[in-house]
Amino acid sequence: MAESNSVFRKMSSDAVKTRTGKDWKAWFSVLDKFDLKKKGHTSSAKFLREKHGLSNWWSQAVVIRYEWERGLRK
Repeated sequence: MAESNSVFRKMSSDAVKTRTGKDWKAWFSVLDKFDLKKKGHTSSAKFLREKHGLSNWWSQAVVIRYEWERGLRK
């Protein structure tokens, strides 16, 4: 998983916006409002798939990056 982790960390905000319609800052705001810390990884990824139309891969990428940025993942 370490190799995958580095991919998510290196992904630019512009690249994310091109593929998902939102940059990192916008996705982090969405997940702050959803309260990822309380609701957890799985329900947050599901929320992004069902409510924001992200693919499985992108929902995981956004949640994992959010967790790193917020100190919830090492």
